[in-house]
Formats: sequence, C-alpha cells, structure tokens
Amino acid sequence: MKQTNYHLFDFLDFDTELKTDESLWKACKPTSIYEKGGDIYLTVPFQKQMLSNDMAADVNVSRKEYTLKIRYYSPHILRLYTGLGEADWEEETEMLKMASDVRKVPLTVSEDHGLWSVCDEDGQLRALINLREPVLEHWSNLLPPPQETLDITFYPDTKKSVRLSAYDHFSPPRHDALPLAYCTKNGRKERATVSFECLPDEAFAGTGERFYKMDLSGHTFQLKNQDGQGVNNRRAYKNIPFYLSSRMYGVFYHTSSHCKLSLADHSTRSVQFLNDQAQLDVFLIGGDMPEEILYGYRCLTGFPPMLPLWSYGVMDESYDLF
Repeated sequence: MKQTNYHLFDFLDFDTELKTDESLWKACKPTSIYEKGGDIYLTVPFQKQMLSNDMAADVNVSRKEYTLKIRYYSPHILRLYTGLGEADWEEETEMLKMASDVRKVPLTVSEDHGLWSVCDEDGQLRALINLREPVLEHWSNLLPPPQETLDITFYPDTKKSVRLSAYDHFSPPRHDALPLAYCTKNGRKERATVSFECLPDEAFAGTGERFYKMDLSGHTFQLKNQDGQGVNNRRAYKNIPFYLSSRMYGVFYHTSSHCKLSLADHSTRSVQFLNDQAQLDVFLIGGDMPEEILYGYRCLTGFPPMLPLWSYGVMDESYDLF
C-alpha cells in the first residue's frame, strides 16, 4: 500500500479507499472526575468522527462514555487504564510481576476553575486535568474551531511533565496524533491509540531487540515477534513495548497484542502507540537517571533470576565468583 501521509491511513491503518465499515472515536473532556479507593476515575466521552481523512465530528451519532482509571505506585510510577468496555483491570499477568517495592499510593483530586489536580498522600502533584477552553492563535479566520479534546499532564516523579498529545494538528481537521481514541471495524472495537507530546530534540531508546542505532527517534516499529532472518531488516525476535526518553521518563505498554509504536515519526511532536486490542494499560515511570527508570520497569515486569553456577563454564576451584 502506498504511503498517504495521512494519520488515519498510515498510522491508524484505515482503508485508504474509505470503503470498509470502519469508524474512529476520539476522546473528549471528562464529564465526571472522582476518587474511589485511592484511584482516580474519569468518565470520558468519545465522539465518532466522519469517515474522512479530514477529521470532523459526526454529530448525528451519540457519544459513548468509558472509564479512564489513574493509579499511582511508588517508586514514581503512574498507571493509566481504559478497557473501553471490553476488558477489565488486571493486577498480575504473564507480563506483569510486581515486586514488593511497588506500593500503591492513594490519590486525591480537587478542582480550581476548570483545573483538576490529582495529588498523592504527600500533596505532590501527579496529574493535572485541564477542562478549560484552549487559548489558540488562529492563523486564519477561515479555520473551524478545534474539537473538544482530552488534555491531561502527568507528573510521575513531580519533576517533569508528560502530557497527552491533545493539540497535535496543523489545522483542526488535520490531526497528526490523537490523545486517546479507539477504532471499530464492522461494528466491533478493534484497536486503541494513545499519544504523548515530545520535544524537538528528544531521543528514545528501548523497544527490545532492534537492529538500529541507539536513538530510535524518527522511526515507527511494528512490535511483533518474528524470525529476524538476519540483522539487516525491521523484523525482530524480541520486541518489548517499552521505551526510555532522554527527558528521563519511561513508558511501558502492558499488552501482548500486536502493536505499533511511532517515536516522533508520523508526527515529530508526538509519540504514538496503537494497540490491536481495544484496551490501553500504560505505565509512566519517572526517575533522575536511566537506571532508576529501568529499575521501575523491572519492578513491574520482574527481575531476572541468578544463573546456575554450572552455566558460567569451567573455572578454577579457587576462583570466587561472588
């Protein structure tokens, strides 16, 4: 298929002829925000879009509401989850093996003139949910007003911000990334996407085995394990849905589904993730150094065990391995 340079086709994988029964549902401002059991719950409405490469709300179709859940763990881990009515939150899976160091920290939420602050038990800001009207400078009075969107900034370690990519568009209809959305095909939810803002000089590493340079910015990866058949192509044996940013935060996407990750490629202003499953379970990990972030990642997914002594090979009896 030829590249179109439209987000709907090249990243979200819609039929370029627009002849397939597909639809895109974009997240809007939360209609309710509340705390329950130390977690923060957002009721997020999704607006169906017209089937076109230029986005426009299909106002003839009622919005659908789903829950976005925010939880904070020490050390410096924020978890964002939505099952879009298709899946439930899971505490432990084959991918998720939380260490004893990972402790749930209760959150509270308060509102001040359209800004909702999510704080931990020490009063540290962990998320800021913006329900205010955006202040935008229009370069043409012919532009339509921007669509309502989901605007949240996260603070996994209180020192740096990781914001949803709420306004990544050239003009309101020409979106290059979506903060939160899902797609349907033949009436069934099929995939979901989430995007975060990135800076012009931001670099990225991770994603598992990769036959590239260390900095992965400007690339899109299909996270699908397959026979690499050498080290000269995009195929890889060991894909991992985790990346580390030069701004000192990491993101772990808790899924074993086939997914796609664009690191400032489809849009240089956004990191975009597309899951083939209608579910998003995202861990934002903060830290001052890469090792702190990697430690947080290992606390979530498990630590490698010590290898048996025999695996180190033949050695002199006087050699003290440990």
